[in-house]
Amino acid sequence: MISCQWCEELADDDRDEVLALVAAAADYDDEAGFSRIEPRDVTARSRNGVGVSHLAVKARKGLSALEDVPLVVVAYLHVAVDDDGLGTVQFVVHPDYRSRGIATLLVEELGLDVDLPDGWTGTGARALRTWAFGTHPAAERLTRRFGIPSVSRLWTLFRSLTGPFAVPLDSVRLPEGSVLEGPYTLDDPESEKALDDVLSRSGIPPAQLEKLSESRAHAAGSVVVASGDAGRPQGFVWFDPALHAHLELRASWIRALVLEKEARGGGLGAGLLVRALEVLHDAGAQIALMRIDPDDDGAVRLCRLLSFEQEDAHTCFQVGDWHEPPGYL
Repeated sequence: MISCQWCEELADDDRDEVLALVAAAADYDDEAGFSRIEPRDVTARSRNGVGVSHLAVKARKGLSALEDVPLVVVAYLHVAVDDDGLGTVQFVVHPDYRSRGIATLLVEELGLDVDLPDGWTGTGARALRTWAFGTHPAAERLTRRFGIPSVSRLWTLFRSLTGPFAVPLDSVRLPEGSVLEGPYTLDDPESEKALDDVLSRSGIPPAQLEKLSESRAHAAGSVVVASGDAGRPQGFVWFDPALHAHLELRASWIRALVLEKEARGGGLGAGLLVRALEVLHDAGAQIALMRIDPDDDGAVRLCRLLSFEQEDAHTCFQVGDWHEPPGYL
């Protein structure tokens, strides 16, 4: 019913079909907030430290059983394997072919054995991870059927900035000697330097730092930096004032809030977050969105104090054993 073959780079026709597929899926899944694959991942090649493999999954158009019906790309799988053998998987089925057993057939055909001499299906992966954003029933059914455990969670939170459910943004008293500077553009050389400085003293796990670095390289937005004595950066909040529709409301994202370890617990995080919310409000956003780790007690407490509410949950699934927690933005 399906056919597929791994490749290091998609052929031109397959690449065009896959790009059309991920665009259709992104548009279809936008409001639900499900996982999406960026076009740059479709055209990605292996690079130092990361081996990339592509799988265009094909079937007869309309899942016809007739041999004269042309093959079309109905799903796409992308895996990036680092030098240590951790494979990060992304997978999407075309909206027209969902709930028809494509994902189940693919798992049955490929298997989940990561203990082979050359790793999972020859990709070199000794363990596999994938994030399922949004409470997607298909992801839940698939992982339950094949016994794939979850290893981490994220929450999406929202905060009303206008309307009847909006709570006033009270000013926050900053620690003595601390000031907020900006907003600056994300690619401003001074803000880039400040972000790197804060991240080097944040104590964030390597996988998380890598994800932040990758996201910054392909993203936009604004940054407010908190500085202490002698202008030393103590923390930052990265947010994107660009508006998009979310549940028929104008929404903007807060991408990251990071403090150096010594600056935590004194109100600096609240000051940065409130400043970001003020900028988003002035830019016309009706709600602000952000993601947090629900096991981070400090982040949960801060967001509750600032009237954020939980909207959705996301899950990281894993095959095989791995020692580091997963990275996320």
